[in-house]
Amino acid sequence: MTNTDISLTRAGDSGPRLLFVEPYANASHRALIDGLLAHVPALWTALTLPGRHFRWRLRGAASYLACEAAEVLGQGWDGLLCSSMLNLAELRGLAPALAAVPALVYFHENQLCYPAPGQAGAVQQERDLFLAYSNLSSAQAARVVVFNSAYHRDQFLGAAHDLLSRLPDAVPAGLVKEIERKSRVLAVPLDTAPAAELKREPRQGPLRILWNHRWSQDKDPQAFFAALQALDSAGLDFDLALLGPSSGRPPRVFAEAREWLGPRLRQWGAVAERREYWRWLLWADVVVSTARQEYLGLSVAEAVWAGCRPLLPRALVYPSLYPACYLYEPGGLDQDLRLLAAEPALARGEDTRPLVEAWTWENQAGAWGQVLGELGGQS
Repeated sequence: MTNTDISLTRAGDSGPRLLFVEPYANASHRALIDGLLAHVPALWTALTLPGRHFRWRLRGAASYLACEAAEVLGQGWDGLLCSSMLNLAELRGLAPALAAVPALVYFHENQLCYPAPGQAGAVQQERDLFLAYSNLSSAQAARVVVFNSAYHRDQFLGAAHDLLSRLPDAVPAGLVKEIERKSRVLAVPLDTAPAAELKREPRQGPLRILWNHRWSQDKDPQAFFAALQALDSAGLDFDLALLGPSSGRPPRVFAEAREWLGPRLRQWGAVAERREYWRWLLWADVVVSTARQEYLGLSVAEAVWAGCRPLLPRALVYPSLYPACYLYEPGGLDQDLRLLAAEPALARGEDTRPLVEAWTWENQAGAWGQVLGELGGQS
């Protein structure tokens, strides 16, 4: 195997031989691989492609890897893991050595519920029907299906039932019930090791606001920057760290915001070095989400572990994860953010880490080991 787009990572010195195939290795997808290899004992091999061109990854990765990584795929594995960015059923058909290998598919997101309602027209929804069914067939082909939250699992199962009910004929009977039976819920755990010995320093001055999400429309940056402009119009000062990955061309609102934010903008763009990333989380007072689509919110959880007060929509997955005092009503972000900007001490006097302490690898490695044991018929 000489293709430079394909990466192989090996770890562990004992245990079952586990292969993780990830065609979209960035952000939370990369974090899960790295965490499993570091915290769950096994003889691990991670076979990955760069995290880009996500529609093409869903459509073409199985065929491509079956050709370009045939030697690795045929090495005799005890278990196979992948994310929903891979068509698992197709890969097992194209790589016969994997046909009988018990498999786990992890859903960071899914194509049955994405794009979010109202974010794509009928033509786009129709064009993406293949991607939705690819996710469904991957779940059907797996022995274990893992979702990053119970909210996500329930959304997926409901959308699967709706999709199958609209098919003209040849509908697989009992498929949704089968997927529900083998579904588990495990978040991508927090890797806090890079933050070791870093501390939140006492702070004064303007409210420090953090945005550490993807620079994409489903995170609704327009609503976020509108809230910041409302602070500006009210004469309230603030500082901003704008982190998060950007692939392709980000929404225009980012460039527009960079012009008017001026010296209040303390950080612009993603930080590649993880320790430096955690320094910015520890710098901030409040982490804001305006997401339209969210099944876990790993970046929010990281910021909360670092001590940021969360300010999140009372929608999506958030009400199942965070107390109501951290959630704003529809249209209520401006008011809640103004209260904090007027009195930053409100965001600085609380220890938020206990909200997400259970999400760390130290607390979740055992649960992951138990679920992986199901691949070998253990429970």
